[in-house]
Amino acid sequence: MNSLDAIFNQYDKLIGGLSTANQAFISLLLLLFLLWQIYMIIKSGHWIFILALILFLPGTWPATRYLGSLLFLVIKLLFVRVGLLFF
Repeated sequence: MNSLDAIFNQYDKLIGGLSTANQAFISLLLLLFLLWQIYMIIKSGHWIFILALILFLPGTWPATRYLGSLLFLVIKLLFVRVGLLFF
């Protein structure tokens, strides 16, 4: 999680000079882009190959859990950034 903290610290430094409305807009755009990419993976049918990889290679389960928790944390932190800037 240290790398994720470093990424978000760099992200905060990058958008720190902008107005709060622009910061919220950028965070919202990143959040929507991330959710759209997840939707496109599901829509395209590639989730079947990802699921087969996870089911047939048990060694991928810990990596999948880690990536899932990392993705959830990124979405949560972007929601926090948008929420803090709007309210």
